[in-house]
Amino acid sequence: MQTCFIDSRGTSKRFKLNLLTDDAFDSINYQASFTPAPAWQTLHIPLATFRATFRGREVPGAPALDPARIRRVGLMIAERQAGPFTLEVRRIGLA
Repeated sequence: MQTCFIDSRGTSKRFKLNLLTDDAFDSINYQASFTPAPAWQTLHIPLATFRATFRGREVPGAPALDPARIRRVGLMIAERQAGPFTLEVRRIGLA
């Protein structure tokens, strides 16, 4: 099973890792949530858990994430959590 990994540490807030397979500004975004640990840790997120979304809503019937088509990577805080946070990232990749 192929996974996306992220070496990170931070506060215990939830974040979303976004993988985009299109160069267009407004396109489907594949998202998975994660919560970093306070110490450096490598999190492995199975590609099958990434959900296709468009403007925050799931896209039923969207194609599965094709890792060969990933063009951009993004990070965002999840679930509209307010307040200060820390997220440090050393690397993101596929395994």
